[in-house]
Formats: sequence, structure tokens, C-alpha cells
Amino acid sequence: MNETPTTVASALTLSGITKTYPGVTALDAVSVDIAAGRVHAVLGENGAGKSTLVGIAAGSVVPDSGTIGLAGREFDRIRPAEAREAGLAIVYQVPALAPSLSVVDAVLLLLPASKRPSRRTAAAWVAAHFEKLSLKIDPHAQVSSLSLREAHLVEIAAALASDPRVLVLDEPTEALGPEETAWLFAQVRSLLAEGVAIVYITHRIPEVMEIGNDLTVLRDGRVVGRGLVADFTADEVVELIVGRSLETTFPDKPAAPSASDAPALEVLELSGPGYDNVSFSVYPGQIIGLAGVEGNGQRRVLRGIAGDGATGGRILVNGHEIPTRSRRAAAAAGVVFLPGDRIGEAMFGKMSIRENAVAGALKAAMPGGFVRRRREYELTREGVDGLAVKTPHFEVPVSALSGGNQQKVLLARGRLGDPKVLLVEDPTQGVDAGARVDIYAFLREMAASGVAVVVLSTDAVELEGLCDRVVVFSRGRVQTTLIGDDVDERAITGAAVLSSETASVEIAVKARRSRSRSILAGETQAVVLLGLAVTLSVITSFVSSAFLSPLSISQLLAAASVLILVGLAQLVVVMTGGIDLSIGSVTALSAVVLSFFAQQGIGLFLVGLVLALAAGAVVGLINGLLVTRLSLPPVIATLVSSIAVLGVAQVLRPSPGGAARADVLTTLGLAVAGVPVILALAIVIAVAMWFVIQRTRGGRALRAAGSDPVKANRMGVRVPRTRLLASVTAGGLAALAGLAVYSRSGIGDANAAQALTLTSVTAVVIAGASIFGGSGSALAVAAAGVLLQTVTSALAFLSLGLSWQYWIQGAFVLFAAVVPLVMVLVRRGRSSRVRTG
Repeated sequence: MNETPTTVASALTLSGITKTYPGVTALDAVSVDIAAGRVHAVLGENGAGKSTLVGIAAGSVVPDSGTIGLAGREFDRIRPAEAREAGLAIVYQVPALAPSLSVVDAVLLLLPASKRPSRRTAAAWVAAHFEKLSLKIDPHAQVSSLSLREAHLVEIAAALASDPRVLVLDEPTEALGPEETAWLFAQVRSLLAEGVAIVYITHRIPEVMEIGNDLTVLRDGRVVGRGLVADFTADEVVELIVGRSLETTFPDKPAAPSASDAPALEVLELSGPGYDNVSFSVYPGQIIGLAGVEGNGQRRVLRGIAGDGATGGRILVNGHEIPTRSRRAAAAAGVVFLPGDRIGEAMFGKMSIRENAVAGALKAAMPGGFVRRRREYELTREGVDGLAVKTPHFEVPVSALSGGNQQKVLLARGRLGDPKVLLVEDPTQGVDAGARVDIYAFLREMAASGVAVVVLSTDAVELEGLCDRVVVFSRGRVQTTLIGDDVDERAITGAAVLSSETASVEIAVKARRSRSRSILAGETQAVVLLGLAVTLSVITSFVSSAFLSPLSISQLLAAASVLILVGLAQLVVVMTGGIDLSIGSVTALSAVVLSFFAQQGIGLFLVGLVLALAAGAVVGLINGLLVTRLSLPPVIATLVSSIAVLGVAQVLRPSPGGAARADVLTTLGLAVAGVPVILALAIVIAVAMWFVIQRTRGGRALRAAGSDPVKANRMGVRVPRTRLLASVTAGGLAALAGLAVYSRSGIGDANAAQALTLTSVTAVVIAGASIFGGSGSALAVAAAGVLLQTVTSALAFLSLGLSWQYWIQGAFVLFAAVVPLVMVLVRRGRSSRVRTG
């Protein structure tokens, strides 16, 4: 297995790869040759260029120079979809799964087209694939509802399903427990037997020694070492990575506490969702570790100590009891919790190092509530002292730092928070060997200062070297407590996996709901909105029976077609994460253009319709180019175009005019069984949009691009093109709304449709679409359009003033905003009952 790589065929060759960012050379003429049927470890500290290198191979990063050799072809650059079709699959350190997608849609988007099942059979196919891999994850679950561990497993499963010839694993075990890591290694060995090349990136050197064949070490964007893993000891690999000898990884442990010492932290019979009757103590100078097979309650306990949901028991800090049901009260008592999900939960990614570091000490940083920049710098320097944060200055956004440096900034915040108890979740997840030494020394220093330090880690070696005592969990209870010389990797792992309380350990603990899903599943919002419209109509008819007359209903439905079309136009942009302020102006321009042709008969009117639609598409194209090519915020870009388009419409029609010929008006007013044809057209478009959004690859790409553009790009979505197409589609739909406006008035008026921009946003919000992008239903938008027009029409029959229209619309917007929040809380409650840790 350790034959020289040159005797084996190359599966992936990266030659002379260079990539620079402003002020930083990420890669400098790096060359790596990956052999088939072997595990090639790419190693280095955070920021060494590892992830950039594999991102270039996978197509998510564009190199400045160099070539990529894959599947017998050579590329200057490669797109993610091309890389997947060529047989390269990648599992990222942060899972590249757009949060708004279902698990099924995420897997389908990650698969190459040649391996993708039909949409009709996809759910069953994914469920069967998960079952084959022993994954108990619901294929219909929303990605946003998955834990980090589950998201990693889904991405690994998708990579395995793609039948790869090259599999890139970027820190694959950071969120996995021992059982899941063993499962992954079993999958890797199966792939090696089939001749698959594995690129393995990790900071866990024991893993490299266990499964690695070849290695390449990067430092500061350059190759500083390469060879066979068998030719190196673990210490030599670490020395290559950090560029210096590490005399010791873990600081010395203190002597055992004397019998007279009082605990700094006491957890007494603590109970909560997923754990029960948990007790342990932390003495001054000690670091306590929490361990166990992932999902057995230890994470819940750590958060319970931080004030998150404990339902019973007591917590004492330095002999004083503190509240157990409030994070704010726990924090006021000196309990500082540092989550493992740094950017997602713990830090403010777009804010600076300085702002993140002092976030836990605002009273000290801002006496009197006013910012004192000099004081903030003093505190930041104090917080990062000894942590060796690599940054040119403290104004760098924390999201721009490597994972290890982000963790150090988070620890600095914990220090500045003047903690009495420091709870640290996965302190070295995604952190390189050199940074780990700094972090371990920091935690030991905090313990020595009298702070009660509790560490949760999935790394048994880390727990052995760092902790004085390890509490091992099983099924929400303390299985055993290891003390002193008993704290070793074998004892920790053995206690976790051999517990008599732990039944069969499963790769992911999540009940898969067996359920039948109708084709319109998930359209509750549309049903509710239509129900409200019907209810309001019935109530209004009791006041005035004329409201339900054929003429009144026909006028209501024709007017609703306008709101449906502008709502759909706004929806497609909102789903990409933007807002289009030009929709009202485009609608007005379309009506004005039509007014010049409506006096000439049906034939020329159809020519005018084509020109109006083209004008709308051109405006959408300009909006899209401003956003994707010039990187203007959508609000700014569409505001500018809205003003320009309105100006053009007013130049064409300074005053209302262009009355339609009688035959044109008759055609536009056609109705079938009392239903206006223009409304039928709007409904057909809404159904078609729903199908595209929910049931096609393009719709998945649209939702992914709006949900998280970075992850969408890694999933193979061409985000700029998707946003451009969305803008063009919105322009065309807004122009079609101009046809509906003209069919009702019969004249062109540049100022008649300006209020429709706000109405379109209202319809989208009421329909339950996320204004942050990634989700939305065309059917719900259509229902919202009908409801809004019903409100407007009913007011005249209820003898209520125009102000009531705004009050009622505002109430519906509030209702639409509250309902999703309630649903999220309900889902979280169900999740709490399902998960055990």
C-alpha cells in the first residue's frame, strides 16, 4: 500500500497553481499530483492555502495561473458542475448545503447530471441511499434544521452517491464523533479498493498516520514538504507543518485538589431536554471534559449550564446558586459560553476583530454607553495577549480570518468577559497544530486563574492531554467519570461506545418520518390566504349582496391579475436575496407602450405587446447587470432604473391617453365562465413558476443562490447567471402586468402603476417568502394577490375609508410575519423531543 506514487496513474494533477487576493498570496506556484487508489493528505496551518487549493480543483475558486489535470483533460479553470461531471466530488469543511433547500434537493444539486435520478423518484432514491449507508436522516427535512454533524453526513453521502474518481475531504471529521469517523474511514477504504483517489485535508495528524499514503505540506502558500506518510513520524509531520519543533502539545496538569478545596463549579442533578440527573464538580485549576458518542446529551448539558433550557437541578458557582433557565442571568453570574459554530452562532462575521473581542465586555469598553476606540483597542490587545492572532490590524472582519484565528478571537472575548465559568464547545475544531498549542495553553491559564473550565470535544486524544477529569455521557446520563491517570484515549472511547445504556450507536440520531407527500405539500400559506379571501367575501356579502354579483366578482378577479403578476415579478427577485423597486415603473412603461398600438387594431396591438415585453426584459437585464457585474446592491440598482424608466414613460405619455379601439378592449376583457382570461393567464404563470421553483434544477439553483450564494457556488450553481435570469424574468412579468393594467383602464398613464411596487412587496411578504432570499411560493403569492384585491374591493361595499385598506394590509403583513416564527418554534420543540443531545 506504500508503493511509490509514481508507479500509480494520476487521477488529479495541479500544476503551478497561483492565487492571490488583495495583499495576500494564497498559493504560489503550487504543484500536487494525486495518485489513483491512494489517500493523499494535504496539510498545513490555517491560512496555508489548503482549502484554496482544493477549491480550485473543485471549481469554486478561480486560479490566477496554473493548470488542472482531471479525467484526461487539462483546464485553466474549471466550474463546479464540470468538475463533478469529470468525476471529482468534494466535502467541504463547512458543508456546502444551501439552508433553504430540502435534503433531497441539496443532494440532487450536488450530484452530476449523469448520476441524478428523476425528480419523481428522487426522495425514494435518496432514502434508499441513506439506508444503504446507515444514515437515519429524513430526506424531506430542511437543511437549515440539520445539525452541523448531520449536514456533514449528508454532504458525504452525496459525494459517495456521485461515484467519484477523485474524492476531496476537507476536514471531514471535525464535526463527527468516533463512531462516525470509523464509518467514514470504512467508506474511504472501500473507495480505495475501487481505485478512487482521496485528497484528505485535516489537522488531526493521527488520522493521517492511520489512513494516509502520501502527503504534501503547505506553509504560507508554498510547498515545504512532500513524500510518503510511512517515512514520517507524527512529530516530524507536525514540525513540517508549523516550521518549528513542538516540545509539548499540552501544558502540564496541576496536582490533584486537596480535600479542603471548595469546587469552583458544582452541577447538581441537572435535568433538561435530552439529559437527566447530571452531576459533576470543577475545582480551581482544573479543566473538566465532556465526552460521549455524539448525540448522547453532552452538548445539551453544556448549554444547560449556560442557561439554555434546564428544567431541574442546581448550579453553584463558587458556592452561590445561579439561575438555570436564563442565558442572560447565567451570563450575569459569570458563566461564559463559547459555541463551536463560530461564525454561525458565536461571532459577528462582518464586524471587526475589535468589535467581536469586546462584545462580551461592553460595559468596560464603553463606559457611559459611548464608544471609546482607544479603550476598545486596549481591551482587544489584552484579550488576544499570548494567543498570537495573525492579522495586520484589529479592523479586519473576523470572517476574513482563518478558523484558528477566529477561535482565538472568540477565546479573547471569553477572557474579557471576566468569567467565573468558561464553557467551550469544540475548542480546536478546524484549528491547525500550532494554534492548538496556543489554545491549550490559554485554557490552562484560565483554569489556573480560578476559572472553572468545561470543555466539550469529540477528540479523545485532546481530552486526554488537556483535561484533569472527563465526564462520559450515554443516553443523557453520566456513564462514568475518569480522573487522573484514568483519563486516557482508550478509556474515554471505551466508556463511550461500550456503555450498557447505549443501545445501538447510529450514525445520525434522527427519526425519519414515513409520510406521503402530495404534489402540493407545503402550500398551507396559499390555502390560508385563499380562505381569508373567501371569508372576507362572505362577510362583505352580508353587508351588501351586490359584492358577489357577477360584474363585481369579474372586476375583482381582473384587478387581482395585476397584483398576482407584480407579486410574481417581485418574488423571483426576492428569492435571490434582492428587492426590485422598478416593478411599478416597468408596469407603467408597458401600459404606455401598449397605448400607442391599441388604436390600430389587434394585429398591431400584438406587435406592441411584444415590444412591451421586450422593454421589460431589457430593464430587467440592465438591473441584473448592475447587480452581477458592477456589484451594486439590488435596492440601489433598481431604484436608479425605476427613476429612469418612469422618466421614459412620462416622456412618451406626458398625460394619460392612447385609448384602445373597441375591438381591442373587447378582446382584452374576454372571460370564460365569468373568469377573465387575463386572470387565467396569471394563474397559469403562477402554476408554471411554482413547478419551476419546486420541481426543477433551475428552481433549486434559484433557491440556493438566494439562500447562501457562497454555498450555492460550491454546489455548482452559477450564481451571477441565476440572478441575471431572475432579473430578466421579473422585468418580463412586470411588463405583462402592464397588459393587465391596460386591459382594465384602456388608456396609457405613466403614473398609474407606481403604487404597485409597494403592493408587490406586500404580496410577497404576506405569501410567507423570506425577504432574505431562498424561499417562496408562487401559488402563495397568487393567493396573496387575490386576498389584497378582495380587501380593496370589499372596502367600497363596507363603506370604509381608504385608510382602512392600509390598516388591514398591515395586519395581514404582521400576521404573515408572525406565522412562520410560530412554525419555527413548533419545529424546534419537536426537534427537542426527537434529539437526545
